[in-house]
Amino acid sequence: MSFADPADAVRYAARVVDAPAGAVAGWRALTGCKAVGCSPPIPVPEILHAAGLLPVTWHSPGIPPGLSRCIDAWVIDPEESARMPIEAGTRKFVFPATPPAETPDAMDLLEALAEWAGALSGHPVTEGGLGKSLRAFRERRELLSLLRKTCDTETGFLSAGEMRNLCRAGDYLPPEAHSLLLALVLDIRHSPRAPIGEEERADPLLALVRRMTIGPGGRGGAEFFR
Repeated sequence: MSFADPADAVRYAARVVDAPAGAVAGWRALTGCKAVGCSPPIPVPEILHAAGLLPVTWHSPGIPPGLSRCIDAWVIDPEESARMPIEAGTRKFVFPATPPAETPDAMDLLEALAEWAGALSGHPVTEGGLGKSLRAFRERRELLSLLRKTCDTETGFLSAGEMRNLCRAGDYLPPEAHSLLLALVLDIRHSPRAPIGEEERADPLLALVRRMTIGPGGRGGAEFFR
């Protein structure tokens, strides 16, 4: 993914949001890896990413046209599962829309998700891999924050629709690719390399448990690209 100028990146984001199946299918063809639908968006996409999977999220009922054919498995709330047109036999992991509030229960849930994701991809989730995923998602959050601040302070930097497309493109792209897209629009040569905290480096899974149970924002740890 390379673009001649920021305007090309903005147009690409619009194409991704308008036809997400193409972006997801392209990633699957390029990598040979699997895409996992997440409905509702889960607060710990890093676990799927660390297993070499692409977390694919959306925020409304139904599946965008063509996208269901690109989804290899699901992480889904039981109520959502009943409403979504998921083909019989498709692998699913039940992840409640309201995750456990107690640390032991949350740890059990995330350990089970990591085991499931590793079995699905054939690439077990390791502490080192999960630490790298934490960094990748944190970099993307920082670039999104910078993009929003730039739009707030620079009149006409982006239209509301362009801003929304740039944020929502992250629902269908890996965090590294989304960060490159955001960095180009912001005219940043390289995306920032946020250091991993000592807690994350020592036990990144525990860091995700704490994010989910005690902050920041508990359930608000999920990434919403609206």
